[in-house]
Amino acid sequence: MKVFQVFESYPLFYQPYIPPTLELLSKQEGIDSKILAFKGVSHSNDATILPNYKKRSIQKKINKLFNSSTARYNYLENKAIRENVDIIHIQHSYLFNKIKGLLDHPFKDQPKTVITLRGGDTYVKPWVSQRWKDFYMNYGHKVDAFIVMSQDQKKYLSRWGVPLDNIHVIPISFGQAFKIEPKYPNKDKMRIVSIFRMCWEKNIADNLRLVKQIKEHGISVEYDVYGDGTDLGQVYYLLDRYGLNDCVSVKGKVDNQKIKDKLDKYDFILQLSHSESFGMSVVEAQTYGVPAIVSNSDGLPETINSTKSGFIVDRQLVFEKIAIEIIDFWRNNNKYIRMSKEAILYSQSNFSISQEVSRLSELYKNIIS
Repeated sequence: MKVFQVFESYPLFYQPYIPPTLELLSKQEGIDSKILAFKGVSHSNDATILPNYKKRSIQKKINKLFNSSTARYNYLENKAIRENVDIIHIQHSYLFNKIKGLLDHPFKDQPKTVITLRGGDTYVKPWVSQRWKDFYMNYGHKVDAFIVMSQDQKKYLSRWGVPLDNIHVIPISFGQAFKIEPKYPNKDKMRIVSIFRMCWEKNIADNLRLVKQIKEHGISVEYDVYGDGTDLGQVYYLLDRYGLNDCVSVKGKVDNQKIKDKLDKYDFILQLSHSESFGMSVVEAQTYGVPAIVSNSDGLPETINSTKSGFIVDRQLVFEKIAIEIIDFWRNNNKYIRMSKEAILYSQSNFSISQEVSRLSELYKNIIS
């Protein structure tokens, strides 16, 4: 089975979990997985960088002169046809136009098509972009498989006209499973962490409101926020308005591995997003035994084992009650260590890289059979 993994650019710096998955996938028996990108490092051994737009246009004109049967297809589609590729997997979803020729003009034994979608592709873009809405409505039944991160995202995607049978839930993975002991809570200070892009979806205000409630109950609390983005200024503004400058540290963008090395010092990871297809940072923290506090939005509840590996917060509730529950739990070593143990078990049993690769391999085999 030959597969093209298609990206806009490669190597990846903002999605560090993808390369290890593709590396393991390429080692699977019977799968020849090749990375193609429209931009990137040309001397990279990991990917083939496709010719620029001008060169691709020239190639298309030449192909039109000498091979009229495939003249309707673009450079990527023709390359896949020539090399007898079984599957074209679009990893950067906005490149869906690169396979529309095959979808509009199908032929016998043509490559199957797979598109991986992130949260914004499902929850936001169709509301504001007619291009995305039309694609789902007109091509949702033609694409062989859409990959989403959660059951909630699958359900939401179907509202745009994509048949449920064409949508497959394969959550992203944290990496290889590893052994680690459950942790105890910090004794004198509650330490909380958040790791996300600073944007409206992450609901920065409610994260800070909860920390404020914990502080107002007389708890010494330390809240570290990792990440950057367009709404970074909102964090500083709300820290000032809520009087939290003394207990909140904005760490900015930090290398993912450096954050992982510090995760086990925290008592909770906090993510009260308005919208979230999944939540990789929540899963990663749990692999180190850190219980999660998440909102009941979109796919976030699926990242934890409810009431066992973390808390699911209904944002309509009074935050004071939530804060009291968290404080009582943090003060009880026995309850905390049980939840830490369950966090490790749930995350490492469900979201390891070997499981993601197994699910991808199974999907590939099913759609070409």
